[in-house]
Amino acid sequence: MCMRRIILSFWFVLFTGCWWAQPQSADKAEQVAIQRAKKALVSSLDHSLPKVSLEFFLNYEAGGAPIQWEVNDCGEQTGNPSTDRGSDSPMCVEADFAKNQTAVTVLVSVGTFQKGLTGDPALFSVTVNGPDGRSRSLRRLGELPKELHRPTRGMPRDLPVPVTASSGYPCGAPGGCSRPD
Repeated sequence: MCMRRIILSFWFVLFTGCWWAQPQSADKAEQVAIQRAKKALVSSLDHSLPKVSLEFFLNYEAGGAPIQWEVNDCGEQTGNPSTDRGSDSPMCVEADFAKNQTAVTVLVSVGTFQKGLTGDPALFSVTVNGPDGRSRSLRRLGELPKELHRPTRGMPRDLPVPVTASSGYPCGAPGGCSRPD
């Protein structure tokens, strides 16, 4: 009876230890993948960009907005377990942030789930969802700064300062909008 209890306790401890260790190793592998993507030089992802890390570049473009980093399958799995089983899905690190009502998603491929981290990180996609609800896919990472600074359609723009016919000065300037005596 005592021996049975000891054996059951041993198996319980062994089982819970293995179960507890599994998510930690997966989390550690994800953190390694995220760090690899963060440290990738944007010049290796787009030759028109400077030699700075992806993390620095995105922090700069986000303008202080928080960036969410996660590992996923690059959107390649179908969701059907029988179809997806056995396929080696690509592994991407996704960086998401929102700036001025514009949501940005950058996916960088870092390997596959079966083979692990392989090759150099490569740009998989850049998607920008504007405040107008339109989603745009960018061909290059270097297009992101221009896209983030694009004026919103339908928003009022500053009007030019009116010029009076009598003075030639804009209102508020010497001899401006008041009638000369």
